[in-house]
Amino acid sequence: MFLESLEVTHLRNLQHLKISPHPKTNFIVGRNGCGKTSILEAISLLSNGRSFRSVDPKKVISHTASELVVFGGVNPGNGSGPEKLGISKGMNGSTLARIDGETQKRISSLAIKLPIVSIDTGSIELIDGGPGLRRSILDWGMFHVEHTYLDIWHRYRRVYKQKNALLKSTKVISENDLSYWNQQLVNEGQLIDDMRGKYIAELNTQFQNIASNYFNIAEPVSLRYKSGWNKQKYSDLYHCLELNARTEIERKTCLYGPHRADMVISWSDGMAKDICSRGQKKLVLYGVRLAQVAVMRALRSISPVLLLDDLPAELDKNNIEYVTRFLMDFPCQAFITAISEQSINETLLSQLTEHHMFHVEHGKLVSAE
Repeated sequence: MFLESLEVTHLRNLQHLKISPHPKTNFIVGRNGCGKTSILEAISLLSNGRSFRSVDPKKVISHTASELVVFGGVNPGNGSGPEKLGISKGMNGSTLARIDGETQKRISSLAIKLPIVSIDTGSIELIDGGPGLRRSILDWGMFHVEHTYLDIWHRYRRVYKQKNALLKSTKVISENDLSYWNQQLVNEGQLIDDMRGKYIAELNTQFQNIASNYFNIAEPVSLRYKSGWNKQKYSDLYHCLELNARTEIERKTCLYGPHRADMVISWSDGMAKDICSRGQKKLVLYGVRLAQVAVMRALRSISPVLLLDDLPAELDKNNIEYVTRFLMDFPCQAFITAISEQSINETLLSQLTEHHMFHVEHGKLVSAE
């Protein structure tokens, strides 16, 4: 699967830009603020309806426009013709997604057609930030290896919100009032927990392989799934909820369940976020995200599109070589931005010989090679 055409209108300083990407590697070069990262942002929007730079669509739409539009042709790689994907976002908060001209009820329909893995300067929050981002990355991976997961997660979220609304209401509630909602949460929550646990086990295997064989990390590193409740103390989620009903009533919130889970990233004898240098955290970040690529290829034979923002500045020469070797061993379409052609590591150019080079200035494509 690869993106064979991209057309962007009114996204930041990209008033109108069209490119025909190479199925393998695409270098996008230009000075800071020229619009090169906005091209990656457009691909992200086309995949999942979200920008990796801002949660507010008003900040993504060009100042003089009322909406942004992104179109793309995706070649599924199975011999069939390209599928036409499109998404628009308006200043009024509207979002419209289409596949081959048909309006989609869910943005996730685009993600199935165009899965992406994006690594940018803000992605370090996967290591440093709270568990919310790690859960979202985990759920992204689960969705792409098991599409039924999304429906299970939506059902869980609906019940969770209803139970939480009850807890936060002004009415006096008893422990018995929570029993019905607890049982509903358990029905979906236990499934989510089991599926996540299996996924993390496979992800950890791939992560350790990448850490040792590609990034040459000598320290023991690992990923571990931490459920949203203490499994050593409680036999299952239902007993945890029932025994802690009074505590949840007093604190007026849902305290236990998959919505409180985390992906623990360990380095040597501690947590990566606490003991790693910034350079080491970057390696862990790349290791986790590239491991997700490896898992998708192993379990579903899917190769997502890689968006690597300013790769030459984010990693040193040796680690860029390791990423290059990974791209050769796990071939997938990649978009790599750089501040100039001279800043691109020679290894990238010499090893990834099948590529296009796009030069961007002031939001416009000035040349393509």
